[in-house]
Amino acid sequence: MDLQTQHAIVITDADRIELDLGREFNLTMQEVRDVATQIYRGFAGVSGLHPKGFNGTNAWAEGTAHLRSILIPKGWVPDDPSNQPRIVAPSGKLCLTVSSGTPDTGVPHRTPQTRNDKGAQTASSVQYNARQGILFPMGSSNVVALPAADGQALWFLLYYIDLDVREVRVELSRPNAMSETDRVSGWSVRYVIPPVPLLPELVDTNPIESPDIDFDVAPKQF
Repeated sequence: MDLQTQHAIVITDADRIELDLGREFNLTMQEVRDVATQIYRGFAGVSGLHPKGFNGTNAWAEGTAHLRSILIPKGWVPDDPSNQPRIVAPSGKLCLTVSSGTPDTGVPHRTPQTRNDKGAQTASSVQYNARQGILFPMGSSNVVALPAADGQALWFLLYYIDLDVREVRVELSRPNAMSETDRVSGWSVRYVIPPVPLLPELVDTNPIESPDIDFDVAPKQF
């Protein structure tokens, strides 16, 4: 099914997604779901010994690493412009980055945003996307980026870990707008992937436990 939500084309049909992901990104839907699984494993694998908030950082880092591990053998190249981790297609005209999103991520009739504000590198890429536009005939199986002389089209692998519903929602989406708070807030195309349930086998059954630590306190010398 194709939906239009605030000018975004939202694709939810699994067969359509599989076809487009293979043609445009050399990815399968299962590979994207595998990235979502790795994201949750990174989130759940953090112990009480880690710094506060590291679970979110680790989830993002593990997702980035896993996406790269899938695409590098297919000729994609890792890149980190202005410290934003990306993976660039063999053509050099397309790149992907991983980011956490708001609870609307993966919900077809809502418009998600990135969870955190983004920097100048993302803003520049979003402006480039907005200028290029998308040629996307409704009802057609073809998604074609308008010709570009220079630059890279940026896509986000956006995810949200919903602990209440116990699922990871994920989508592959092309940004075209940012909010006043520097979050990505608009999309031209959204491929909404079926959510990944948080099954017990996704979590390490032997998490690191915080050890009991005794401190010897020497008396103060005056």
